[in-house]
Amino acid sequence: MFSLKEECDIKPIDGKMLQMTLWESDQLIVPRKQGNSCGGKGLARVRCDDRDTPATHRGGVEVSTKLTSITQRAREDPECKFTSLAHLLNEDFLKECFRELKRNKAPGIDGVTVKEYEEHLDENIEDLVTRLKAKRYRPKPVKRLYIPKPNGERRPLGIPAVEDKIVQMAIKKILEAIFEQDFVDVSYGFRPNRSCHDALDKIDKIIRAKPVNYVADMDIAKFFDTVDHECLMECLKLRIVDSSLLRLIGRFLGAGMMEEGKYFETNKGTPQGGILSPVLANIYLHYALDMWFEKVVKTQLKGFAQLVRYADDFVVCFQYGDEAKVFEAALRKRLDKFGLKISEEKSRIIEFGRGACQKARRQGRKCETFDFLGFTHYCDRSRTGRFKVGRKTSGKKFRQKIMEMNLWLKHVRNITELKEWWLVLRQKLIGHYRYYGMSGNMRWLQKYYHQTVKLAFKWINRRSQKRSYNWDQFKRFLAFNPLPQPKIYHSTYTRYK
Repeated sequence: MFSLKEECDIKPIDGKMLQMTLWESDQLIVPRKQGNSCGGKGLARVRCDDRDTPATHRGGVEVSTKLTSITQRAREDPECKFTSLAHLLNEDFLKECFRELKRNKAPGIDGVTVKEYEEHLDENIEDLVTRLKAKRYRPKPVKRLYIPKPNGERRPLGIPAVEDKIVQMAIKKILEAIFEQDFVDVSYGFRPNRSCHDALDKIDKIIRAKPVNYVADMDIAKFFDTVDHECLMECLKLRIVDSSLLRLIGRFLGAGMMEEGKYFETNKGTPQGGILSPVLANIYLHYALDMWFEKVVKTQLKGFAQLVRYADDFVVCFQYGDEAKVFEAALRKRLDKFGLKISEEKSRIIEFGRGACQKARRQGRKCETFDFLGFTHYCDRSRTGRFKVGRKTSGKKFRQKIMEMNLWLKHVRNITELKEWWLVLRQKLIGHYRYYGMSGNMRWLQKYYHQTVKLAFKWINRRSQKRSYNWDQFKRFLAFNPLPQPKIYHSTYTRYK
């Protein structure tokens, strides 16, 4: 750690200057045909030429090609049911999935890390495939952990073992190859080539370009903890009839959890933290919500309506307020059939849009706002006086992020040298800017930057009984070792035709 004298000697801590500017039916919406509508196997056989493909990669390339074939068939025939999928879980495919695992994640109940598993990778994968083929593979219970939520509650997480993560990754790839062709454009959460910013940009375009006067901001209460296993398996059977793969997924759902050394059975829910949970959640809500809205709700409405969903959090834009209220009542009945409930605290219908903004001005009041994906959306005007959707960091999220930064700086200040954790601090700021750096949010990015600088100054001077810097010295330190400045990474204010 720097001595007091070294710390007051203002200079770049890494030896060089840095330049930084920085979304009512009594039944599921399902395909009509039952049975194997495709006939025969659920995928085409694809050969790999030994002369063109090295032996060490042949299996992985073959599975990748078969997944492409599955994707094509699922896209061409929406009523196709796949009968043979479990055989794709071979050694090369599982090794490929292993290489995609993140190395710095917490281990499961067995305590085995990714690095330790890799030391005997060939033997471990060979044994895993043997057990999968013999149907002797049993997923281990997930390790239950909790993280704090802004409202004071705790969010439960389920940490699978490394071996289970590998199998989950493989099943995830297979499910995505099939169901991604069925998913509608209203869903954005945990899907390939889609992000939170795509969902936010979609909402911006809808409200600005469509006759939107009401917004239903909805959230499903404890969704990942209340997913009905039997209903989820029925959803999967609409596209998959491979009993081996379905049995394997069922074992993951019923693996249970370990908390403080005690085992608990799981009769419902998909643990947050598992690789397989997001795609299973999307499949569940695809049939419970997305298809129902597109095929049933929209056909019965007179005005405009559009759903935008990210995981279990979704927004529905309406032209007419009475239709929004009818939708809310129908939604409660719909979700109840799937064992789900609307969160009363987080769900509401508000007046929002171009007409609502003009109405509020005539009445001399402010427009209502709603929060979605960490941003507060409000009615605003452009420099030319035209209506636009304003967006800023949610107050709750901002306070949460500042609290997290404060705790991190307090924790790290004496664990490692300043020059090491200062680099991490830079990356944390850039990460914040990359998510919250959207058009119109510069003021709140600057607030976050200035608060972070003040916290850094505070905790640098609390590493010992003596102060390391006064404010003038710290400003000089920042001049030589600058932190990334706020930057807008995502522009949404574009011209609409």
